Amino acid sequence: MYCISFQIQPKFAREFDRDEFLRRVRPVRSPEVDAIEEKGKLFLSFNFFTEFPAQLWQELQPPLFADAGYAPKLAPYCVVICEGETEDECLLLHHFDSNEKLDSF
Repeated sequence: MYCISFQIQPKFAREFDRDEFLRRVRPVRSPEVDAIEEKGKLFLSFNFFTEFPAQLWQELQPPLFADAGYAPKLAPYCVVICEGETEDECLLLHHFDSNEKLDSF
């Protein structure tokens, strides 16, 4: 089982529109939402579990990063990783810092 996780930067997590994100992704798949408060910071992530991560990543692109109206509301504020069953299986699929080297399937 793999997990594609959208992690919102803590400094933007409180203002992030969770409802809009969920409206956009639910037609594809409903995520598990983790919102953890620690030392005054909110750690917010949306986790999608799948056996087919490459396919799911492709399906999530159109409503999120390929949508010209929504991408600016998400891309600058999140990191997206795909974790596998072992610690060695971790891909960086999106990073708010465009200088970061991304992985692909």
